[in-house]
Amino acid sequence: MRGLGGHGRGIAAALAAAGLALVAAACGPASGSTASGTGGSVAGSDGGTTVTWANSPGANGAFPFPMFGGGFTAKDEGYLNTGEFLSVANVNDFQYLMYRPLYWFGSGVNPYLNTQLSLAKPATFQGHHVTIQLKTNYKWSNGEAVDAQDVVFWMNMMKALGGNESYANTNGLPGNVTNVRAASKYVVTMDITTPKFSETWFSNNELSELTPMPMAWDRTASGPGHCATTVSACFAVFTYLTKQALLNPSTFASSPLWSIVDGPFKLQSLDSQGKATLVSNKHYSGPVAAHHITKFVELPFTSEQAEYNVLQDPTGSQTVDVGYLPTVDAPVPPAGASVGANPPSLSSYSLTSYYPWELTYFPYNFQNPTAGPIFKQLYFRQAFQSLVDQEGVISGPLHGYGQPTIGPVSDIPVTNYLSPALQKGGDKWTLNIGSAKKTLESNGWNIPSSGFGTCVKPGTGKGECGKGITRGTPLKFTLMYAEGIDEIQEAMRELASNASLAGIQVTLQAEPFGTVTGIAFTGTPKSETQWQLAEWGSWTYAPDYVPTGEELFEPADGAGDIPGNDAGFYNDPRDNTLINDTLEARTPAQLKTAMYNWEDYLAKQLPVVWEPNSPQLVETIKGLNIGPQNSALSITPELWHYGQ
Repeated sequence: MRGLGGHGRGIAAALAAAGLALVAAACGPASGSTASGTGGSVAGSDGGTTVTWANSPGANGAFPFPMFGGGFTAKDEGYLNTGEFLSVANVNDFQYLMYRPLYWFGSGVNPYLNTQLSLAKPATFQGHHVTIQLKTNYKWSNGEAVDAQDVVFWMNMMKALGGNESYANTNGLPGNVTNVRAASKYVVTMDITTPKFSETWFSNNELSELTPMPMAWDRTASGPGHCATTVSACFAVFTYLTKQALLNPSTFASSPLWSIVDGPFKLQSLDSQGKATLVSNKHYSGPVAAHHITKFVELPFTSEQAEYNVLQDPTGSQTVDVGYLPTVDAPVPPAGASVGANPPSLSSYSLTSYYPWELTYFPYNFQNPTAGPIFKQLYFRQAFQSLVDQEGVISGPLHGYGQPTIGPVSDIPVTNYLSPALQKGGDKWTLNIGSAKKTLESNGWNIPSSGFGTCVKPGTGKGECGKGITRGTPLKFTLMYAEGIDEIQEAMRELASNASLAGIQVTLQAEPFGTVTGIAFTGTPKSETQWQLAEWGSWTYAPDYVPTGEELFEPADGAGDIPGNDAGFYNDPRDNTLINDTLEARTPAQLKTAMYNWEDYLAKQLPVVWEPNSPQLVETIKGLNIGPQNSALSITPELWHYGQ
């Protein structure tokens, strides 16, 4: 899922308090108590407490319907494309508070399945037959049970949308299952059609995508929709719900659709600027803190500095209880420490940090007619990566926070997914402008002492520029990046400066986060060809939590014509084969071997531009307990409380 959710550096990160052992749990909401000296916290209208939360710059909740269409024309409805809302800010930080996914992932630093917060028990397999047992205590706010038919409703709609559903994949759902049915009120069964499959992958990357939907949503403008029982009826239902979710945000709170929730919160208001106010769902059946907060307010910001200014002024008209410290303003951490001392201006806050389960990179557009042929040359990607000073970004704008990205699987937080070779390999592409320049010159480019280089030896032989690159082709590219994130801006400026010293002209173009991701993920070759390099921050491994690569590094349609989440149309036959091996591994040992083989190969191919992973620097008003943060990037404010 593309980044810039929750907080901080373009990350798909958010805060979470999934460490339930540290929070008293109760079955149903309890009355809260207002703590004194809590900055912006005020008594809620129901006697509880309010917590204000800072959204990342330009990244807000805006789309309540948890089903995303990747872009297609609906009869009489025009072009529908809601994939732009597939961000952590909209899904994890907004939708998940109201509509819970079937399976919840993350407990503290571990991005693994959290059985306590899931709506169902782990799936069981008998050969190709899958059984899902839902827990029986969860209910919708209208009193109806969250049951098997609600899951079938989701699956039917996903099947009706096919490849146009944003989570769809040629190797996975919805095409790889059949006979999806409610075997009983709380049991869903289905059969996997592919001859070979990994149970781990299917559970963590397929079933993790499901979100039960209430029967009240099974309708069209003219009446009942019947999607919960009939796949052919689902497209009309999807179209109706999508149109309702694209209305003025001020209508959502009073909508008879979006007011039916099974999560711990329901929407009280949402304005056009992205300010969302959510209040406790008194019918929520999951665990909550004994004295949990009762109102959660998400505040929009246009830049990191705007948010930082609010943090430093606790008596201002706007206050933040849980926010983020921009790394450019962060104290350098002492050796061995995760954070440094908080700035004096933030004495009302406690500073903590954590690493989200994500990958930090930006893609090349291999389909761009002028830049694409250059990007397809491995030597060029090696030269360009040598211009990315990951260590310099860490010591510079990141102020000592962060670790270099070394391949397609993150090395932090520590998981069993990273290969031994990459664990001990380190950054093999440290800054080396001389090497980058030499590599380009030895492959047919003239690099002048100033200005941009040009191809002087076209052709596909040794020492020539490569296929599709004509004589005189310039090394000139445009890089659009998400504005409002200081460290991204500084890192891109440094990259452009380094590139200029190697004969590559990089023109920087700052755009809102939604614009960058909207352009990079529009979904058709015609629209995709216009951009060249796009930097929005990072990608969270969610809702596909095992980083097997099929989302980011394999074409969605198998032919390289539709990118899916492979924004730059990267398409390498060897890579595709190795990814498929990970999806078909039948045992944990086979999966581990397959993943190691794949990531060791792809790390050398440099399919994207690796950038350093950085931790989230969390500022929490003193007296507020939010528990340990969740590396799987979901928040659980129903577990937050004041006092011990």
